[in-house]
Amino acid sequence: MPADLGTRITQIERMLRAVIRSPRLTNASIEGGAVQVYDEHGSLRALVGQQPDGTSGVTVVNGPPPPPPAPPSVAPALAALTVTWDGAFADGAAAPLDFARVEVHVGPDAGFEPSQGTLRDTIETAQGGSVTVPLPYTTWWVKLRARTLAGVAGPATTAVEGTPRQAAAADIQAGAVTAESLAADAITGKHIVGGHIDGAIVTGSTVRTGATGSRIVVTPTPPAPLEQIPSVLLHSASDLEKAPGALRASTKSDGTSYPTVELTAPAVQIDRWNLPDTSALHLHSPQLHEHGGAFDLTASTSLNRETGNVSVYGTSGRGPTDTALFRISVSDGPEAPGNERGLPARTFAEASGAKFTVRTASADGDTTVTMSPGALAVDGWVTRPATDWKLLFLAPSVIAGSQAPQVRITATGTLELCGYANLTDTEIRSGRQIATLPDGYWPTGVRRVLVPLSAGGTVIRLDINTDGSLRLYPMVGNRASWIGFDGVTCRAT
Repeated sequence: MPADLGTRITQIERMLRAVIRSPRLTNASIEGGAVQVYDEHGSLRALVGQQPDGTSGVTVVNGPPPPPPAPPSVAPALAALTVTWDGAFADGAAAPLDFARVEVHVGPDAGFEPSQGTLRDTIETAQGGSVTVPLPYTTWWVKLRARTLAGVAGPATTAVEGTPRQAAAADIQAGAVTAESLAADAITGKHIVGGHIDGAIVTGSTVRTGATGSRIVVTPTPPAPLEQIPSVLLHSASDLEKAPGALRASTKSDGTSYPTVELTAPAVQIDRWNLPDTSALHLHSPQLHEHGGAFDLTASTSLNRETGNVSVYGTSGRGPTDTALFRISVSDGPEAPGNERGLPARTFAEASGAKFTVRTASADGDTTVTMSPGALAVDGWVTRPATDWKLLFLAPSVIAGSQAPQVRITATGTLELCGYANLTDTEIRSGRQIATLPDGYWPTGVRRVLVPLSAGGTVIRLDINTDGSLRLYPMVGNRASWIGFDGVTCRAT
């Protein structure tokens, strides 16, 4: 820098002019803050950059209030008012550039002040629009006011009067109620008496012919203990009724069973599984290359082993090489006269093609008589043919595992089990019943075996009883999440 004062001043003036003439904010950035925009009076109008709440952008603040909108047009609708704004502002004013919305306020008199409590709807575009406001059948007053992006509300319009239209004789004559005259949600908590409803679909609701007495109820969610699938419930009005009859269609969740229609009678008692004990008719649809059509009629639930059971079963063949089947089965209660050691007597008659079979079984033995075109055969317990695998009836809190539990009896009279069962209740209480064997698979004496478990070190005994019940008894430990039946065998006789 020169020592001469005049020369130094000249250089400083030259540098100042260069700074003034150079572009501003070249290669500039905002680091962790915002640029504040003020008007000529020093009032903050906008924030550019990082906002107080941590977000980034451009926020408009303060600003002048918007002009009042032009007054709305108000038209009556069924139980509502239709409010329309044409997009214009009072005295031909232009829409503000920071326009946000027009608020629709409704009050009980012309002098009401717009507030949060009177706000009923908004029009979100400066081009105008219409809204429908549901209201009771009295006179109402409507005002509009604009609001900017900064949240500043302008003055309200003058109040415009309107009265919702109430249905009268001229409104509800035949064909008068249409989609244009019936507002959404305009009918709530009302009764439709008389007349007809054509072409309607009712979803998620209950339809009933009466509130009490003999009646029919169509419901998507039947009450417990009925199965939770859409059903037609049949109430008998009997004082003894514990559960209504039901008509329903279903299939297993895995899709492997027949599509089935089930019709049950009203129940007057609940069985030990907490299910209705009732007569039932099942109609099974045929599946191509899998099963023929079938029906199953039973006089009591197959789970209730404390009573006798009567059932009739029939199925058609799968194709030209298959045979049809018709079976009548009768089983006594375990305490019926002549049933020794609690083992009920059982009989079934079965026709399959040209072969007719009658089988009787009790505590005294098992005899099968088979009539066929070629011969008449009589088989006792020892010489009987091996049975096919059949599923166990699982108790509540027990569900089938990766392989459903099954049972069969070999030609030598050995009872074999297989499969797995998961326990939703993992505590093994002494005498806990987990399943029941199907008819014809009950042993003549109590059999005690050990079963595989999920818990290491736990030892559980399984009792297979003469009533077909399978019960657990903890020997070491009392917890398990699953029970295995593979390799479990015992004498059937």
